[in-house]
Amino acid sequence: MENQKEEELKQIIAENLSTYRKNNNLTQAKLAEILNYSDKAVSKWERGDGLPDIFILQQLAELYHVTVNDLISKKQKKKVPTLKNKLIITLLSIGIAWLTAVVLFSILSMIKSNINADWDFLWLFFIYPIPISFIIALVFAKIWGKRWYRFFIVSGIIFGTGLAIYCQIIIFPNITGAWLIWIICAAIEVLNVLWYCLRRKKKGGCKEIIF
Repeated sequence: MENQKEEELKQIIAENLSTYRKNNNLTQAKLAEILNYSDKAVSKWERGDGLPDIFILQQLAELYHVTVNDLISKKQKKKVPTLKNKLIITLLSIGIAWLTAVVLFSILSMIKSNINADWDFLWLFFIYPIPISFIIALVFAKIWGKRWYRFFIVSGIIFGTGLAIYCQIIIFPNITGAWLIWIICAAIEVLNVLWYCLRRKKKGGCKEIIF
C-alpha cells in the first residue's frame, strides 16, 4: 500500500512538473540550465522515475509563481495562462494605452481646428505611449515570471522615456542641449547592465539575461 501511494505521488508530481514547465514555455533543457541540473534529471522527474529534492521543488515553485503544495498536490493545481493568452493580454493592455493617446489626439485636434489654436505639441501624444508601453510590458513580465525579458524591457523604458523628454524639450526653440538626454540615458543603461550582472554574479556572471 505504501509503495502504491509513493508511486501515485511520483506520478502526480511528474504530471505537475511537466504541466507547469510547458505552461511557462520552457524546454527540459532550458529548465535544466536554470536549475543547474542535467536535462536527463528533469526528464526523469517528469516520467515519475524519481523525485526532485525539497530545495529543487522550492526553486520550481518560485520559478512558476506557485507553492510547493501546488507541485505535489493533484487537487490544488494552479491554472497558468498559456503563452498565447499572456501575449494577447499584454498586447491588449498596451493597445489601450495607444487607443487613449489616439482619442486624446483626435479630441484636441478638433478643438484646435475650431478655436484656431497654435498647438504644435499634439504629435507628442504618439511619443508618450512608447515608454508607457514598456512599463506595461514590465508589469506583465513580472506577473508572468518572464525574467529574461525584463532586462530588455527596462532598456526600452530608459530610452523610451528619454525620447519623450527629448521631444518635449525640442518643441521649445529657446532651450538647447536636448541631445544631452541621450548621454543621461546611456549612463542609466550602464547602471541597468551592471545591476543585471550583479544579480547574475552568483550564478556564473552575465551568461543569461535574467533581470
